[in-house]
Amino acid sequence: MISPSRFQWKTWWAALTVLALGIIISAIFTAGGYVLRGIGFLQPVVLPLAIAGIIAYLLDPVVTFLTRRGFRRIWAVVTVFVAILLLCASIIVWVVPTIQRQSDNFRQNLPKYSERAQTLLKSTVENVKGLALRFQTPTQGEAPLDPFNNAIHKSISEGIATVQSKAGEILSNAGGIVQKGVGGALGALGFLLSLVLVPIFLFFFLNDGPQIAANWSNYLPLRASPLKSEIVSLLSEINGYLISFFRGQLLVSLTDGALIAICLLVMGLDFAVLIGLLVGVLGLIPYAGTLICWIPAVLIATFQFGDWAHPLAVTIIFIAVNQIDGLFLAPKIVGESVGLHPLTVIVSVLAWSLVLGGLLGALLAVPLTATLKVVLKRYFWDRDPVPTR
Repeated sequence: MISPSRFQWKTWWAALTVLALGIIISAIFTAGGYVLRGIGFLQPVVLPLAIAGIIAYLLDPVVTFLTRRGFRRIWAVVTVFVAILLLCASIIVWVVPTIQRQSDNFRQNLPKYSERAQTLLKSTVENVKGLALRFQTPTQGEAPLDPFNNAIHKSISEGIATVQSKAGEILSNAGGIVQKGVGGALGALGFLLSLVLVPIFLFFFLNDGPQIAANWSNYLPLRASPLKSEIVSLLSEINGYLISFFRGQLLVSLTDGALIAICLLVMGLDFAVLIGLLVGVLGLIPYAGTLICWIPAVLIATFQFGDWAHPLAVTIIFIAVNQIDGLFLAPKIVGESVGLHPLTVIVSVLAWSLVLGGLLGALLAVPLTATLKVVLKRYFWDRDPVPTR
């Protein structure tokens, strides 16, 4: 019997290695799919835990500062809660009357705003038609054809008529989409229950933070070993990334919200303060939060002023603030804490929103991507070279 040659042994070994690697990857993806499906199903529970954890990251330095000034931990947490309640009450007392007044004014002037929008669309179509006719070469003896104007004019008329006739149905469908996106397993009731659970989870996270930080590794189901030490080191590194990102991103988003609110107020836009507050809160979701706030701002400017100059000005304000964010604020405040390229951040927000669904995926997109980066850099990519003496 002829024994396999060295080349055949290498080929068999490579084939077995590829087969084993394929089985391992398949098992990882299968387990990951079940985990993600479970997270999506338990979203009403996971979402308040995620929100409470993020807020705990942000407020823990304040609680620690108070404890160093002589407060007991629980009283420091209570003081922070009271301060937050007073701040929210102050914002409500200041903002709600303004929003209510502007809402009443917007509702009363809605027919006039609708007429302005239609006039603006028609004048725009006429301008585009005139520009198109300049580049047409009419046949001798025939009038210039005008299919462009007819098609666009007909589309606009049909669109306005459809919106007016089906406004109730559109709002109903939008409400159903929102309910489906945020409700998870328990529907809208589950989402409201999630919001109620956030302060409860937050209180325990803040009050028991030092004990959790000191003893969490003891609850890992592993004996003391190099493997457990490696897992503890990995999770600690990931935790450092998350703390740096959320604390830095909060300062950046609040600064962006303040700048946008001031600029929109100077411009005289309705709901400027509300839009700034939304930017400050949703700015924790990089790029997507600002884009979500830009859309209603442009629509409000279009209806309120009835021209293209003000929506363009709103767009320039958002772009300028975003550039200030990217060039000055984020590098100085967030720095290299996460170290993800802007394109990677955008793709991760879209991908995790699809995988985990809606708000939860968008909120955890950057932390999850940063976690994946830490794992890949630690175990698969080349490590930093050891300096030679």
